[in-house]
Amino acid sequence: MTATWLCLFGAVVGMLSGVLGIGGGIVLVPGLMLLFEFNQREAQGTSLAVLSMPVAIAAAVVYYRNGYVHLPVMAYLAGGFVVGAFGGANLVPYVPVHVLRPMFGLLLLYVGFLFVLDLQSGRPAAALPALLATMLAALLARLLHRRMKPHALPAPPSAETEYHI
Repeated sequence: MTATWLCLFGAVVGMLSGVLGIGGGIVLVPGLMLLFEFNQREAQGTSLAVLSMPVAIAAAVVYYRNGYVHLPVMAYLAGGFVVGAFGGANLVPYVPVHVLRPMFGLLLLYVGFLFVLDLQSGRPAAALPALLATMLAALLARLLHRRMKPHALPAPPSAETEYHI
C-alpha cells in the first residue's frame, strides 16, 4: 500500500512541478515528512535523489519546445547548482534539526510572501515587505508554540509504575 501512496504522491508533486515549476523542496520535502514520517534529513536527501534523476526532463522538453528554456542560463545555473548542492549536502550532518526545520520554514514563508504580496519589482527594497511579514509570522509562531507546548506524557506502565482506570 505504501508504494501505491508514494506513486500517487509522486504523481501529484510531478504535476505541480510541471505546472508551476516547483515541487522538490516546497511540496516533496514537507509531504515526505508529514505523510510518510520521514525525518528532515531523509526527506531532503530523498527529494534531491528524485530530482537528480531525469524525471524532470519530460516537462523540461515541453517547456523548451515552447521557447521557455534559456539554455545558456540553464547551463550556468546547473554548474553552480552542482557545486552548491554538494557543499550544502556536506554541511547537513553538522546542522542540528532544530535549526534546519525553522530555516526551511522561514524560507518557505519568505518566498510565499513574495508571491502573495505580488512583489515583481526588480528593486531589492521590494522584498522588504515580504521580509517583514516573514519575521512577524515567525515571531507569532514562536509565541504560539510556547503557549501551546504539549504536556509531557506520563511514563509508560512498568514494574514500578502502575495506572488504574
